[in-house]
Amino acid sequence: MIQTTTVKSMQVGIKHKLMGVDADLRFAGIYPAKNTQACEKGWFCPYLFASARTPSIPRCNDFAIAQFFGPFVGADYAMAHKLVAESAHVLSLCDPDPSHDLRTNRLVLLFTGISPYRANMWSTSRRPGCGTIIFHILDGCPAIVLPVTARAPIVAWSPWTLSQMRMGQYAPGGGYSADAHHEQVCEWLDSIVSMEHLRPEVREKYVEGLGRSVSLVINGALALDRVDKTVLGKLDPERAGIVAFRY
Repeated sequence: MIQTTTVKSMQVGIKHKLMGVDADLRFAGIYPAKNTQACEKGWFCPYLFASARTPSIPRCNDFAIAQFFGPFVGADYAMAHKLVAESAHVLSLCDPDPSHDLRTNRLVLLFTGISPYRANMWSTSRRPGCGTIIFHILDGCPAIVLPVTARAPIVAWSPWTLSQMRMGQYAPGGGYSADAHHEQVCEWLDSIVSMEHLRPEVREKYVEGLGRSVSLVINGALALDRVDKTVLGKLDPERAGIVAFRY
């Protein structure tokens, strides 16, 4: 298993011309919430908030994956390109190079963390015309790139945070299960993958390959508990989890 030895923190700008609109969020794998006061499932909302796209997360339901379908800004694709380029390890189920025409979209999925622009306040990230946010890329958590159909969202995230994942290791029964998490991510990816655009060698053993790839992402995150805190730097476990960007 890959071990995290460095964390790359990069400040990104999300350019837009929006004046504050509602984000089109849809949820996969909906089930009744055990705790209607819990807010961890919205951990990635600041990315949308920073670019004047206001998300709304239901308290009465939990879900496997949150999917964002618009409004789209060009920075979303640029963010995907940057995440692929900056990831130390990329598990490519298709050609990941955005300059090559695959005749369909790609999706990059990885474990990452986010931080506000300044003073630990998310309001500082929502700047007029250009939201500013900090992403943390971990070299021990690989990225997965796969071809997707038109059903794929622009951005998506798993509701489970690093904080919940850690708690689940030491207090079983608290809600988090690595096996269930793995199943949720694999089922969602399976629902949007474009089989015909997979690499031929991957297509032959697709189910096994996808399962192993997702396992590496989740296990890489769980292994962060054994990484020195000085390495993790400003990574906030309550603002870290699995995200996906279409490009």
